[in-house]
Amino acid sequence: MTPPSFPPTPRPFDPVTYLDANARRRPLAPAVFDAGREVTFGELAEVVHRLIDRFRDDGLGEGEPVGVHLSNRWEYVALELAIPAAGGVVMPLPLTLGEAEKRWAMERSGATRLVTASDLADLFAPARATATTSPPVGPAPAPSLPAHPERIVEIALTSGTTGMPKLASLSAKLKQATFAGFTGRLEVTEADRVLVMSPLTQGIGGMCLYCLRLGASLIMLHEPRFTPGTVLRLATEHRATMLVGVPTNVVRLLDSPNLAKADLSTARLTAVAGAPMPPDVAAAWEDSTGSLVCIFYGSMDAGQLSVGSPSDPGPKRHHTVGRPHDCCEVMITAEGEICMRGDTVQERYWGEDHGPYGEDGWAHMGDLGRLDEDGYLEVLGRTRDLIIRGGTNINPHEVEQALRRHPAISDACVVGRPDRDLGERAVAFLVARDRAQEPDLPLVKEFLEAEGMARYKWPEEVRLIGEIPLRGPGKVDRRALQGLLLT
Repeated sequence: MTPPSFPPTPRPFDPVTYLDANARRRPLAPAVFDAGREVTFGELAEVVHRLIDRFRDDGLGEGEPVGVHLSNRWEYVALELAIPAAGGVVMPLPLTLGEAEKRWAMERSGATRLVTASDLADLFAPARATATTSPPVGPAPAPSLPAHPERIVEIALTSGTTGMPKLASLSAKLKQATFAGFTGRLEVTEADRVLVMSPLTQGIGGMCLYCLRLGASLIMLHEPRFTPGTVLRLATEHRATMLVGVPTNVVRLLDSPNLAKADLSTARLTAVAGAPMPPDVAAAWEDSTGSLVCIFYGSMDAGQLSVGSPSDPGPKRHHTVGRPHDCCEVMITAEGEICMRGDTVQERYWGEDHGPYGEDGWAHMGDLGRLDEDGYLEVLGRTRDLIIRGGTNINPHEVEQALRRHPAISDACVVGRPDRDLGERAVAFLVARDRAQEPDLPLVKEFLEAEGMARYKWPEEVRLIGEIPLRGPGKVDRRALQGLLLT
């Protein structure tokens, strides 16, 4: 199905324009499925416009940040649309933040308003009181907004891998460019039903909101945490056509005993980002479900660079992160680091006079990579994750991918242990697939030798762990594992 086209609008950067267009064309079509409730485009548009009036009546200032601390639920979708349309700046706050981190983000951004679950009954009361099964006559005209594409509409917390997170400033132009690239590469249409497996308050889950602009429906987990059983139940119940999350979601879905009972026949694709996707896991998922794996790539600091497409050949989808967006340029430095520039890169951090661009005019991603002969980008690992053993670099992601191919190993993470003689030695943390066959160091060495891996890359110690710790949107917490080496 061809994505619907909308007439030219004086506010091309305002997502409420897309919402209003969908509400006029198909008011009874489902916009959001959430906890047994179906919110139509007509109802969502009415609620969003009521919220816009509510925020303005409450004195929301132009460019004023508003923190939103919610799980994946339909009210979050409405707030994400309404706050910028009312002239404010939405600041999603992940539920994983501690009180000190949440307080820091509010103070650093200058936000004095925070919306949490306890505020929803009052904030949404007018919309709930007037909701009916009939479509509204039509949403009120979209409010007059500054049309300048450089207007900041969202503050996004970066991953904070080296301390407290930074505050990324996302402009209307940046959001529009990302929307066009993301939905275009994934071939999103109004027929899609998108199951959001990652928090909407983080970048990966937040990408799903772009699908709403094209008339696609969103399926909310509602629960604060991902659980395979819930995802598989919702995918079956609502006939999901897309699943969006992190590679860890896919691994855990594959391992779930509920997978065999789920009906994923409508799921045309599964889009993932945030961490390396093992090609063998991608292939196993496609074999089990028929849902094609597409990987997208970027960072909260620099922005989205590339997205795979269901039209790409299988090897490209499994081994690369797609092709760079048409509005972006990519450069690989002599050291192998991926750099980018373009419309999806923020100009400056919130409250600061600089952004991710370096003195060379490029935003450095901190990842190692290469462009293949067809223009597809392959990510080979993090620059700072390299283990330097006796002056020789070991890419832990390469070793981890090999280890996951062993039938006794469910997951793996390789980190460096400081060593007085060699500088660092590689230690493999392994999750056993079956306690009856727990992998040990001799097994690992024998397997990697059979794989043809150079001996200097082999782990020199193995530790078994129940689960690889994560931080942020599906990223492995390597620092936590390195801390375990000290105990």
